Amino acid sequence: MQHDNGPTALEQARCEFDEQPAFWDKWGWLVSGVWIIFLIFPVLDLLLDDYPLPTRIIGLGFVVLFAAIYLRAYARYSRVVGEGGTTEARALVYYAILWAITLAGIPVIGLTAMGIFPFLTSYSAFLLTRRITIATYTVVTVLCFALPIIYNNFVDLIFLIGLNLVLMVVYAVTVAAITRSAAAEKIRADYLLVAEQERVARDVHDGIGHSLTALNLKAQLALRLMDAGKYEQARGEVQQLSELAVTALDSVRTTVHGLSRQDLDTELVELHKSCTDNHLDFTVIGQVEDIPLPWRSHVAWILREAVTNVLRHAHAGSVAIRLDERFVSVDDDGDGIQGNESGHGIRGMAERARLFGASATVGASALGGTQVLVTFAARNEKP
Repeated sequence: MQHDNGPTALEQARCEFDEQPAFWDKWGWLVSGVWIIFLIFPVLDLLLDDYPLPTRIIGLGFVVLFAAIYLRAYARYSRVVGEGGTTEARALVYYAILWAITLAGIPVIGLTAMGIFPFLTSYSAFLLTRRITIATYTVVTVLCFALPIIYNNFVDLIFLIGLNLVLMVVYAVTVAAITRSAAAEKIRADYLLVAEQERVARDVHDGIGHSLTALNLKAQLALRLMDAGKYEQARGEVQQLSELAVTALDSVRTTVHGLSRQDLDTELVELHKSCTDNHLDFTVIGQVEDIPLPWRSHVAWILREAVTNVLRHAHAGSVAIRLDERFVSVDDDGDGIQGNESGHGIRGMAERARLFGASATVGASALGGTQVLVTFAARNEKP
């Protein structure tokens, strides 16, 4: 059996980066929302201490405004976590408002305002630049020691002082870990991109390059036959030229198609239509949901290659696809493998399978034709 192209290595990156939004883009605001618990300090102070009712209402309103701005900022800018922060004007305006509310609250609720400092250090550490973070840490550290001294209540504030200092360290370590992880993923994505470029170059060289060479040789032969007056033989060579051109065009399409992402549900629908149009019985056993989500694009690619091969070469009457959490198989009742060759496409399917930790083999099918078997987790036992 012959196949047309090798695997798309860039799919590995797409499966992990494109299948769903990045964690911080999707859930950053919710993670930041956990720290809202620290607003319990100013809230309890406003509710339990003897404040005039207008002061209490205005103070609680400022707390709500503080929480809303904080969450809004994370929802908008959490995408920059691990990427060095942002200097966008709106992010800085949000940050300035948070500081204004905090500083305005110190004369009203006094040392309880120290319970708000973790929000300011978190905001700067995760969302803003390193220079702003260092400045924020410095100011908060000074305030953590200066305010208790000014209010002559240092001993009772040991907990809040320690909490702020510990959280600043936690934030710094967390941001450093996220940054290193993002850098590692970028390096990995760059590697996969290079691998994909090499795959395309290999496909162009092995497929299209070979076809163009054959076209050139056939054209030269046709010209020589025409010069010799052997027009019937020349006509045969020109006919073969046309067939080679169609093959080259198909190779180009296959290479380009290999760059695009495959959706397993959509691919099965297209394969069903192709088989029906060519009078083949098409059966799918199992559900798409049985295949782990990150692997479905790879599986779709392999299924397309295997079924397309059946349509072109197997002279089959039926195709059966089986989807299982342990393996995927494509069986036909056609001619079977001719000879012992391991074609470029077969090697390509094996390489594609290795991209997601699986193995791919081609052998005899119980239906009498050929079976393509993809076994997950590199287990080679046959079902």
